[in-house]
Amino acid sequence: CVGMAANMIGVNKRIIAFSVGPVIITMVNPVIIKKSKDTYETEEGCLSLFGTRKTTRHQEIEVEYFDIKFKKCKQKYSGFPAQVIQHEIDHCDGIVI
Repeated sequence: CVGMAANMIGVNKRIIAFSVGPVIITMVNPVIIKKSKDTYETEEGCLSLFGTRKTTRHQEIEVEYFDIKFKKCKQKYSGFPAQVIQHEIDHCDGIVI
């Protein structure tokens, strides 16, 4: 699972894209609407930084977003895909681990 936020490559839009296996998922204007109380400490790397940084992530999240055809979607994610989405949405919010 690998992700990218549009603003990290100079595109001033709230768009993220990430892969889950061979599938690439694009989210336009993603918003986390629910977070599990279960959190965990992890270390993340980022193409914007050298090395890794410690951070806290929620085990499960629910996200509202528009897909690439601008259809409104709502989806639950858990585990590593949820971690990647949280990381990329942080970028959209101006947060760099």
